[in-house]
Amino acid sequence: MCRDVEALADRLGSYPSIEERSAIADMMHGCIREHVAVTSELLERLFAGEHLTFGGGILTRILLDQIADGVHAEDVAEALRAEVLEPEQLDMLGYMLRCLFDSCRRALDFEELALLALGGKRLSTEARMALEHILEERPEGAAA
Repeated sequence: MCRDVEALADRLGSYPSIEERSAIADMMHGCIREHVAVTSELLERLFAGEHLTFGGGILTRILLDQIADGVHAEDVAEALRAEVLEPEQLDMLGYMLRCLFDSCRRALDFEELALLALGGKRLSTEARMALEHILEERPEGAAA
């Protein structure tokens, strides 16, 4: 999703069509909702009913960050679906898009680090290695 949103932000000067912008808005909506559902279910499965001596605040922060990203995505989607984009709106929309994908990338990194830190023996060796690989290989600013 981040790659597609970034590509659209880069092309705003060429006035992408309403159909293209609406498709990106729909994709953002779906990706963020799916991510929230999958993450919530995973965290519930891993930590259900457990009182964490460390990490409860981290799990709360993940939830609050996801809510903030969802609200931001709603604002961006609404702007993308505008029938007509005036030239003065393009800079604002580009900024909004870049803020959204930057925030999503940071949130993914934070969630992955939190899983590594809090997951302990709950994670299989393969899951731990996959998380470590993703975090090690994804340079800052790279698409998620």
